[in-house]
Amino acid sequence: MVKTSHFERMAKYYDRATKILMLGTYGKVRERIVSEPAVERALDLCCGTGYVTGHINAKTVVALDMSPGMLRVNRDKNRERRHVNITVGDAFRLPFADNSFDAVYNTLAAHEFKKISNIVSEAYRVLRPGGRLVLYDFSYPDNIFLRYTYLPFVKHIVELGTFFVYNGEGWGKILKEAGFIDVESESLYGASILMRARK
Repeated sequence: MVKTSHFERMAKYYDRATKILMLGTYGKVRERIVSEPAVERALDLCCGTGYVTGHINAKTVVALDMSPGMLRVNRDKNRERRHVNITVGDAFRLPFADNSFDAVYNTLAAHEFKKISNIVSEAYRVLRPGGRLVLYDFSYPDNIFLRYTYLPFVKHIVELGTFFVYNGEGWGKILKEAGFIDVESESLYGASILMRARK
């Protein structure tokens, strides 16, 4: 896992860097991520600067992250959205009761964690029965050139060597082991993956 101090330093530049890394797909990918039906209560887990926070279709959105600097940017973005609640917290030990949310979103964060299965299990715990997990992250590029240029660049330059990615089969195994059902995967633009699953 990349140290929180790295994100504190990067917070002001994070959105610009992410747009560059997503190679022009920033807005289109977000539309796919938040295309879920409306719910009462959603958790944006490891929300960072709020790539999806204010776009989630929910009456209440709780945005949780470990980095106060990233959350400051998120709060500024969503200052007018009264339904968004910003929270500092640990994804490995979520400060919420079982069955607290109708949906959990995790975007562009899973690659930071070697033990992502522990975070997935926490997401499962706080979801209500029938609740949905939506997870988006980098994956193995379909294009061989990108696989041996883009992926190493992201791993060693952007993520400082900490970078764990999975294909649809790998994510399917992790999600099913946590208890999720109806697991679906969708490759987006050849270098990232969108997973949906139900508790």
